Amino acid sequence: WLIQRNRLEDHLSECTLSKTPVTEVWPWVFIGNEETAWDRDKLKEMGITHILNAAAPKKDLKYYRGMNITYCGLPLFRHWANISKYFLPAAKFIHKALRNPTSKVLIHCTQGLSHSATLFLAYLMICHDMMVEKVIDHVIKVRCIKPYFGHLKHLAFLNAELVLQRKLKTPILKMVQRLKKEKIEHR
Repeated sequence: WLIQRNRLEDHLSECTLSKTPVTEVWPWVFIGNEETAWDRDKLKEMGITHILNAAAPKKDLKYYRGMNITYCGLPLFRHWANISKYFLPAAKFIHKALRNPTSKVLIHCTQGLSHSATLFLAYLMICHDMMVEKVIDHVIKVRCIKPYFGHLKHLAFLNAELVLQRKLKTPILKMVQRLKKEKIEHR
């Protein structure tokens, strides 16, 4: 794990981009900070239809009422939280949103650097059959991200699980099917 952590940290250190409030990191998927998520005019301008709050202090938020936004709040406001238990619910939320070609998803946390980025990386790994190094390389081309040490550890474990599934010839679709069955709350 330590060798892989060093490789992942090396990948992350290759990013020379400056921090920005919000960035499109995949077609119709944006990673942003809390300020962007609270800017109703900016959200309307961007056409955001779904918000995944990766640092919600509480689940029920009525701020977006009347905006036709589907909201999912995950209580990850502490850097040491076990983020891996939210990989599948977050991936399901993003995946389901993107089935509609008019949807646009904002994934945010306080700074838009760690929690939100980690959940998006896990989404790409789970739903797009990508390896952890590849997803990091993809994102750092367009956005500065800095997942916490513990988050990198959980991504490495997810990567190992996905590699094992491939070696055992367990279709990644089984994980996606499992993902679709799991229930998550969104408001």
